[in-house]
Amino acid sequence: MSEQRRGIIAAASLPNPPLLLPGTTGGLVAEVEELRAACLAAISAVLTSEPESIVLIGGIRPDEGEHCLSLEVGRALLSQAGCGIRVEEVTVGTDLPPSQCELVGEGIAELSERTAVVVMADGSARRSVKAPGYLDERAVPFDSAVWRALVTGEWSSLIGLDPDLAEQLMVAGRAPWQVFSAAM
Repeated sequence: MSEQRRGIIAAASLPNPPLLLPGTTGGLVAEVEELRAACLAAISAVLTSEPESIVLIGGIRPDEGEHCLSLEVGRALLSQAGCGIRVEEVTVGTDLPPSQCELVGEGIAELSERTAVVVMADGSARRSVKAPGYLDERAVPFDSAVWRALVTGEWSSLIGLDPDLAEQLMVAGRAPWQVFSAAM
């Protein structure tokens, strides 16, 4: 019998809108349930790799105090997916410099057990005129570059995300993605 691979064996990046928290919508909302189903499918795929633990990475905004909403959403989704293994939470400030994100990610990469990584990260809140931050034409290219990196496995490009541009575009996921990038 061959020894199973150690270290990071699976990963997923999920959005973390508060609407995914149980009871938030007051009833079934088709779009929310569709997003929840996609998130739960991603977590199920991660769990099929049979990790010994999950590292849940979430960003915390300076105005959130000590309450990390992204991790709360992540915990709720893991629970709904029936996750029964140990979850280690890693909270990073959304304003953490890329060099510090790299250090946090490198620490995750050194874990010796079979580990899955779930990063809770949102893209720009400025993709349309109805968006919280109104329309910024740089938002779609920014989000597309992140999407491409996540889908193709070119995670190292996430370290190059510009913190100032991310802040202007109201991207809450820049620091968590950079931690993820360094971990991978």
